[in-house]
Amino acid sequence: MSKALLIAAIAAFCVFLWNTPAHCQSSDSINIRVAANVIKSIELVTIRNMRVDNVQPGQKEIALSPVTDSGAGKMIARGTPGAQIRVSYFEEWQLNNGRSSSLTFRYRLAGNAENKQNTAELLLPDNRGLRFNKDGEFFFWVGGRVNIENAQPGTYEGEFTIEIEYI
Repeated sequence: MSKALLIAAIAAFCVFLWNTPAHCQSSDSINIRVAANVIKSIELVTIRNMRVDNVQPGQKEIALSPVTDSGAGKMIARGTPGAQIRVSYFEEWQLNNGRSSSLTFRYRLAGNAENKQNTAELLLPDNRGLRFNKDGEFFFWVGGRVNIENAQPGTYEGEFTIEIEYI
């Protein structure tokens, strides 16, 4: 008797599954809309490297304003016109002279959708909500500060790393 009850239960379960909406044939249809927005990759071009002129003996610090100094580095980012971007960068970087001496450089970055350094706004290390202009350009000027009080003679070099992404 238990075998017959088990077979009846399995048969009832199969009938239940067969009549559920997942297994019914229907004339209903579902439409799914798919859209893709293709954006242009971002290109970053260095226009001018930072330039420090006339370091005087006994000078303790070098400071370059990214808004007012002509020695500030200049870059241009090119991307999708009007697109919103996020900019981030490392605020400190080690400059090395190729020997055992290094200096810590504290970068300051200014940006503007127009090619006008004197109206550029200072940017924090993680800025959101900036936009490419109608030509798909955004301009950056790089400056900063470095303490040279205990620096050894030599030429110091380093990098500036900036990341720009669409948001």
